[in-house]
Amino acid sequence: MSLFPGCNNDVVEPGNELKRNILFYIGGDNNLVSETYQKINQIRAGWEPGRGEMIIYVDQSNKGASLLRINEIKDADGYYGLDTLYSEREDNSADADVLRRVINEMKQDYPADSYGMIFFSHASGWLPKGTLNRPRSLVIDDGDGVKNEMEYDEFASAIPDKQFDFIILEACLMTDAMSMYELRNKAEYVLGSSAEIVSPGFSYIYADRIMSLFDTKRPVNATLEIFGQSYYDCIVSQYNENSAFCSVTMGLINMREMDNLAATTKNALQGADMNETTLKTGDVQRFDRPKKLIVNGYNNSRYFDLAHTVEQIVSESNYRTFNEQLDKTVVWKVATKRFLLGDNNGLPDFNEYDGFFIERHSGLTTYIIQDVYPELNSAFKNSSWYKAIYDN
Repeated sequence: MSLFPGCNNDVVEPGNELKRNILFYIGGDNNLVSETYQKINQIRAGWEPGRGEMIIYVDQSNKGASLLRINEIKDADGYYGLDTLYSEREDNSADADVLRRVINEMKQDYPADSYGMIFFSHASGWLPKGTLNRPRSLVIDDGDGVKNEMEYDEFASAIPDKQFDFIILEACLMTDAMSMYELRNKAEYVLGSSAEIVSPGFSYIYADRIMSLFDTKRPVNATLEIFGQSYYDCIVSQYNENSAFCSVTMGLINMREMDNLAATTKNALQGADMNETTLKTGDVQRFDRPKKLIVNGYNNSRYFDLAHTVEQIVSESNYRTFNEQLDKTVVWKVATKRFLLGDNNGLPDFNEYDGFFIERHSGLTTYIIQDVYPELNSAFKNSSWYKAIYDN
């Protein structure tokens, strides 16, 4: 029943021992309304009752916020129906207190042995509120004509420690080291993207893969790798490798290794700063599109591959040690050859989307300090990640 035939994969049949419930948190009070319905319907199409609970929090433009549960009764379209637990709430889904409340509601009303979360909204990882035209921060709520945003540290603060076995971030630019370090105590694993996630994102695979996420017999990292690989396989089968839309960057982060990665990064850098003095930013792999996603009028990148950055400024032996730890932290990764970069019948100067080739992809990104971004420089230095790798 997938809306996207041609992207179906052989489904691994889950077999449960422990019960897992999943929260799908949708910050859709913005221009994502059409994708919101699409994703919910794809999950309903692939639903199998009795394998756990799928609780959906969705905030939609002009409709308010609802908390939904997929039930056991199919409707006329053949989809499993939705129980409305509440609706038309005047929520600001970009408020960390709302996220905190929704998590607590799920735990209280639908207890389980294991929990996962899928998160869908606009996002830009570690960037402070209001610094990027689109996407911005982590959740965007345009209710009442006011653009509210949730920052990455607010997102982390709303999640109890050790709450989730996994968090899947169907949101752009989220696997930067700053965001992942902030989330290190919130989940065992996080699956996300170094670059943007091109619409319609995981809608391609929800119908075929949603139930695999409820399998508690398989290790969590294996479950997420299968999910992420299915998405990658779908995209590369759907589009020619030279198409602008053959664009994927996915990484699976073992959050229990983030502290070790910070310590190893600190030892490797030995105080050498990641700035324009020690690095030529144009020589480091980027993962954003600054000409399309303008910040303060400048076209400089803000997301650089972590491994490529560190390699430029440390000794060979220090990099080797760093990279060994990085491999323990990013346990799976995959990327296409290019990102939103089409060849337009071979014309070399064609770059409608300000795309880029992907020659390096470690699964994590970082920021490089640049004079044109004084506010970002300050925010970077105030991050927990920066303090962990530079403070005594």
